[in-house]
Amino acid sequence: MTEVSWTRWDFSSLDTAGSKSVDGAIQDPIGYRLTMDDGNAAGKNKSKTANQELLEKKAWEVAVAPIQSVGMNFFFLWMSGSSPGIFTIMILGYCLTSIVGQFAKANAAFQNFKTIDTTLQWLAYLALCSVSLAYLLYHMAGMGLLPNSSGDWIALIPNVEVIETAGGIVK
Repeated sequence: MTEVSWTRWDFSSLDTAGSKSVDGAIQDPIGYRLTMDDGNAAGKNKSKTANQELLEKKAWEVAVAPIQSVGMNFFFLWMSGSSPGIFTIMILGYCLTSIVGQFAKANAAFQNFKTIDTTLQWLAYLALCSVSLAYLLYHMAGMGLLPNSSGDWIALIPNVEVIETAGGIVK
């Protein structure tokens, strides 16, 4: 049995991270490394491209995020029907405010991805918001809430005074 010294701590015989399996040393689990890379350029490029790929993947997730609320909005609009009632108007107002809010957050949504080019993701985000706004406007026009026929603009057509005379015989 070895004698233990209580006055002095001895760490020289402990297992260190990343050590090879020597007599009694424990090997690290597969895929686990506690020490940093040795600084070779290939490892840095690999991690840099992996980080860029991860950022692009997350940017695409942010870009398609409006489609998640669009599904709920479409379901609300379908359930509301085509007659203009109070609940239908409230649902239309909710859908409109959520779509306008998504348009307003377009620039802020991609602020975290300054290191990569997010032009395509930003355009996809705006396209999805535009499609949902177009469907909302189509639904509102189908309900008769948007002035899209000539009868809706009849007040703006100028009246023409027709001057005519009528003649006849009274017996």
